[in-house]
Amino acid sequence: MSKNFLIIVEGAVTEKSILLSVFEKYNFKVFECGKIDLQKNIEDLFINIYDTLDNDKIFLVQGPRNRIHDWLKLIKTNEEDFELFFKGISGKFAGIFIVYDVDHTSKSDLEMMFQKYNDETDRGLLLLSSPCVEVLADKGRTEPLFCNHLKEYKSELNIRFNTKGMESAQNYIIKNFNKLALYYIEKNTSESGNNNVMEHPQFVLEKINELNERDNISSDYQSVYYRYFTTVIYVCIAYIKGLTKEINNVDLIKNFFLNEY
Repeated sequence: MSKNFLIIVEGAVTEKSILLSVFEKYNFKVFECGKIDLQKNIEDLFINIYDTLDNDKIFLVQGPRNRIHDWLKLIKTNEEDFELFFKGISGKFAGIFIVYDVDHTSKSDLEMMFQKYNDETDRGLLLLSSPCVEVLADKGRTEPLFCNHLKEYKSELNIRFNTKGMESAQNYIIKNFNKLALYYIEKNTSESGNNNVMEHPQFVLEKINELNERDNISSDYQSVYYRYFTTVIYVCIAYIKGLTKEINNVDLIKNFFLNEY
């Protein structure tokens, strides 16, 4: 019996491009399904194709807005629509993951979002990158990042790549994803002391709120200190590949990424 997986992403371009390339590398059939529209029937979003194919399928969907704060505001004003949406997808997916950047999101908003989305078999498991998914290309960085807008960091990162005669950070991530995933698996396992990667999203959230300095997201141009660079995108890949059934699964997952070099 085939299994379907839903990946809800923040961005319209970068996150989708990275995940699409990575999942296709692992021989999954991936469908880009546009944006979540709470006013439409859930069947309209997926066009019933999840019942027509034999192999496991991944559905990439853009979230309702492009910020966690906006998502939470929508819930507050459209709670019934959100309830109907998630009721509509209940039982249709073996796993749901929500992939978002931290951006300038406040500590309280992150905690509230994780309280609502902390179960991949129900409403979905929130997977965070701090401050953004591009940090995958910036492994090993230890100095704090201080910026008024994440565009500053992304531009500076790509300039560093270009100066070294390398490609963009996005293309580097796509081509080197296995190596980068291994780095972050080992980093998060070592720092958390937890050999179950399904517990890493909670750990990452706690470290983000402990070490990053930001008070609100009322303005994109409010300065923020980011001290913790990590990502847990590897969690959804390990789960979809069926590597998280055992509690102590880190070695199994690391071997998978090693073998995919």
